[in-house]
Amino acid sequence: MSWASDRRRRTAWSPWAELARRPDILLHRCRLDEGRGWWCPDERVILLDDRLDRRAARCVLAHELGHVVLGHTGLPDVTGADRLSARAEVAADQWAARRLVPRPELRRALALYPDDEAAAAAELDVTAEMLRVRLTDVVRRQGRLPRSS
Repeated sequence: MSWASDRRRRTAWSPWAELARRPDILLHRCRLDEGRGWWCPDERVILLDDRLDRRAARCVLAHELGHVVLGHTGLPDVTGADRLSARAEVAADQWAARRLVPRPELRRALALYPDDEAAAAAELDVTAEMLRVRLTDVVRRQGRLPRSS
């Protein structure tokens, strides 16, 4: 990891700092039977699986905070709830990816590692899955990948 990556990590948006600004939300690390994280709106608690490594926990926490910020309060018990749930998951992923991977950093990582998704994700301090979410979002919005500087 480069000095620039280390410096960026110290100045980048942090889901931990975001959580600290929200004292009404508690974080509980525990063993989850399903999923890697859950937002429990009635209890105002985010659950994170305690088996996640630091990078995965960072991404999952950002995703769960996306549910908080976007006002996802649970699903109605009606037909179409699966579709609603899928849209909420995509929206939370996109919210998290936009914060964790700003466009200038994405361009820089892709320029450094154009053919190595794992290395680019590590450079950005995100999971490969979160990097793919961000790339998909950028292509959907711009119609192409960001150009390297």
